Amino acid sequence: MIQRRLKNKANWLTILAMLVPTGVWAAGGPKKQSDLFYTSRNPHISLTNLDGTVIIDGWEKPQVHAIYVIAAPQIEIDKATFPPSGQADKIELATHLLNERLQGPRTRVDYTLQVPADSYLEVRNPQGVVRIQGLRGDVWVDSVGGDIYVVRSSGEVVAHSVGGLIRIVRPAGPIEASSVTGNLSFVSPSSPRIRARTTSGQILYEGNLMATGDYVMSSYSGDINVLCPPSASFELKARSVHGKLVNELALNRRRHHSSVSFYGNSLFGTHNEGDASLELTSFSGTIRIRPEPEPHP
Repeated sequence: MIQRRLKNKANWLTILAMLVPTGVWAAGGPKKQSDLFYTSRNPHISLTNLDGTVIIDGWEKPQVHAIYVIAAPQIEIDKATFPPSGQADKIELATHLLNERLQGPRTRVDYTLQVPADSYLEVRNPQGVVRIQGLRGDVWVDSVGGDIYVVRSSGEVVAHSVGGLIRIVRPAGPIEASSVTGNLSFVSPSSPRIRARTTSGQILYEGNLMATGDYVMSSYSGDINVLCPPSASFELKARSVHGKLVNELALNRRRHHSSVSFYGNSLFGTHNEGDASLELTSFSGTIRIRPEPEPHP
């Protein structure tokens, strides 16, 4: 009898041992993995995800430290380096579903990367937030429903999202940002060129305009708000076909047509010396140009 009980117990232990990997994953939550890649000083880094948060910070090491938090065991991370040995000039990371029927939160992978500050970055993350900080190289980001945040970048930034917010803080390089329904926000920029376009979202520009800078912002139905210091110097071209124009800055050579026609309400003029070029257009949204308080010395 004792031997039979011991045998039955051994059989149950064997079955439990077979179930442990799945049970540990479910009980312990998502699985965490990490990699360290040795790279050149300015590698090309490509990341393709399906759903999840992507956080990328620049650092001064010629290395990429990558951490992945994976929601389900039916997901793996595809990794490729070029050249395959030695310092990599290019790294490709991609979320790979081993089960194509996997849906919803079970497809989620959260990425946290530390990359060389001079990297060229290419990120595709349809659903989920992307946060990029401290990059001197060029940045390209594409999303569908996720928000995009880029902070302290000095290379060119190209950001596209269908429904997500795009917020770029303290950029120094050229910017191209577009969304369909999402808002666009530029805070304390020192960029020489900005192209911003959205259909129904709002656009906010808050900060100075660089001498000889070129800024073009357009929205179909969303409002455009520009807050700049009284010392800003720019040539203004603003037009809203069916929306309002609100200007609180003194302009030279001012012409304001208030009648609603094919050209709608338009405002042309020079503020201070007119060093930068500022062009704002909207079909039915309101355009506001207001002074930003001067910083205290």
